[in-house]
Amino acid sequence: MTGIDLPADSTARGRPPVPRGPRVRLPASRGGLTWLIALVVIGGLLAVQVGRQVYANYAITQQAAALQREADAIAQQNARLQQQLAYLQSTAYVDAAARRLSNVGRAGDRLLIIPPGAEVKLPAALQPPAPAPKPLLEQWLDLFFGP
Repeated sequence: MTGIDLPADSTARGRPPVPRGPRVRLPASRGGLTWLIALVVIGGLLAVQVGRQVYANYAITQQAAALQREADAIAQQNARLQQQLAYLQSTAYVDAAARRLSNVGRAGDRLLIIPPGAEVKLPAALQPPAPAPKPLLEQWLDLFFGP
């Protein structure tokens, strides 16, 4: 064509031959082409249906997990409420509420009234130690930027 002779075989150019598999031949008749289109359509529909089922399964699993978490939270709240109910029905709560609401005490209880100004300071051995002063850098930072 252009005056340069090129060999038709790739082995002549110094490259090994490329192995080729069997060629897939498309049907040449209308009947074969119709069957091929039908198979492609049916395969596509099956793929879509399988995809829908996989997505539905995923969504149901996620919803079931959310409902399980909600049920666990409700069970924990129920257990807390059962404990609170048991306490509210106990005699200890009833006695404490009666004393608090109506200033009623048990038989044998003694009332202790401490007049104002009668408090005594703690001895030096029982007083908590004074807090150590802050380092100078922290004092400056607190001064400029606030605690």
